[in-house]
Amino acid sequence: MSASEERIARNEALFREFNERVEDVAGAFDLRDEGDVLRIEFVCECGNLDCLDRIELRREAYEAVRDDARRFVVVPGHEDMDIARVVGRGEGYLVVEKVEEAAEVAIEHDPRS
Repeated sequence: MSASEERIARNEALFREFNERVEDVAGAFDLRDEGDVLRIEFVCECGNLDCLDRIELRREAYEAVRDDARRFVVVPGHEDMDIARVVGRGEGYLVVEKVEEAAEVAIEHDPRS
């Protein structure tokens, strides 16, 4: 993996860490009415440090992505096919899975491990 690809993978891990905190806070202050679905605004987990695009997901959908440390949620068009492959799609987002060395970086920096 090139230095640039490693930097991108670390940036993605940083955004994932931020989203973990967003989810924690949203869960702590769950203000839904009975029967409503909790939707949370996450930031795109692409490797661009200037990207602050928002992705709205149900909490359960985010948890499904987070079940695999190699997976990230990104805005369509922000996927980097040199270090990841698209493994899922939703309304306004893609789920990408890191491959090879980028997968190792993702696992190493997973806040849940």
